[in-house]
Amino acid sequence: MVPSLRTRLLAVLFALSSVPAAAIAQSLGPATAARSLPVEVRWTVAISARPSAPPVIGAEKIYLALQSGVVAAHRLSDGVETWRVEMRTEQPVALDGNRVFVAAGEAIHALSSDDAGLLWRVSTGVLTAPLLAQDGWVIAASAGELAAFRSEDGAKIWGRETGPQHGRATIEGDNLYVPLDDGRLLALELRTGAERWVRRLATPRAPAGGKPAPALSEVLAYPDRLFLGAADGLFYCLDAGDGTLAWRFRIGAIVRGRPTGDGTRIFITSMDNVLRAFDREAGTLLWHPSVPFRPSAGPVLLGSTVIVAGLAAEVRAFDRVGKPAGQIKLEADLVVAPAFSEALSGTVMAAVTGSLTGQWKLLLAEQARGVPVVPLTALPGVAVPVGVPEG
Repeated sequence: MVPSLRTRLLAVLFALSSVPAAAIAQSLGPATAARSLPVEVRWTVAISARPSAPPVIGAEKIYLALQSGVVAAHRLSDGVETWRVEMRTEQPVALDGNRVFVAAGEAIHALSSDDAGLLWRVSTGVLTAPLLAQDGWVIAASAGELAAFRSEDGAKIWGRETGPQHGRATIEGDNLYVPLDDGRLLALELRTGAERWVRRLATPRAPAGGKPAPALSEVLAYPDRLFLGAADGLFYCLDAGDGTLAWRFRIGAIVRGRPTGDGTRIFITSMDNVLRAFDREAGTLLWHPSVPFRPSAGPVLLGSTVIVAGLAAEVRAFDRVGKPAGQIKLEADLVVAPAFSEALSGTVMAAVTGSLTGQWKLLLAEQARGVPVVPLTALPGVAVPVGVPEG
């Protein structure tokens, strides 16, 4: 007997409704990941000089320090420069609320993000590490001293001798973790600067090109565990409570920037052009694809996609199992590490490209527009009875 049209329609509907959403999501995984990357350039503007530090994305502006001795703010929506100040710095600016913090002229300058008006200024001596501004604190390292300031008014809360530091510190809760150039990791009480514990992980490296070479990477901190790389080619996981070793893994290369993680896995980039993923608890190496350039910073996690950038005309993306998940292609090489942030339009990337002719450009890329593909969990709409003729 030939099935009726009604029977055939009902069979198709039943088959669609019984497909597991997870299976559909898995089949759409790479395409969905690629679609979520900021691959479309919204705007590009020329800048007058090469940047001295990577861009920083705020709520409404992108902040950029130039080698010509200028710090400028560009509107996030269209790239128009809204203000600039004459300040020479080799460090990226730091943001906290509506304040922009610049390390220049042996001092910290707190500027209004609206118009660059000076809110306060504190003399510190030459700052050696990028400023850390977070949760009402500004942490600054200079000439072997670490100091904590209140971001609202610049009041100095505490200061202590620590030794040379060129890597940015990390705040986690009421704790401050400080990677020192001599290979020691300091755990301090954020509110007082009192030492909780100290652990030596590596010996200092020889200076590269006359510049100090920190023995430790920046720290990825959780309430229970800390993750960082060392100059001895080891990647460490420490107990946050007392600094004891949880596990370590020899990678044989220097870790770039700060690690990142998603709760179950930890991701790092290193000087051997490799992205590595580790099991957070056991320290097992899960996967390790290579990239065709040297990473310029630590990896960036966008949802379940891991982003790796270098001084090249492309940015590579990988999915949760280490497989390629798309690229961001640019017209010229990146000259500093790009910045990523979430905006109303989705994930955006601020990047500076340049060429041998000195044509420096700041650009903003956003996610591809169009109708997004989403996993099917139920048939859309409301069921309406339709008379189907028997046949």
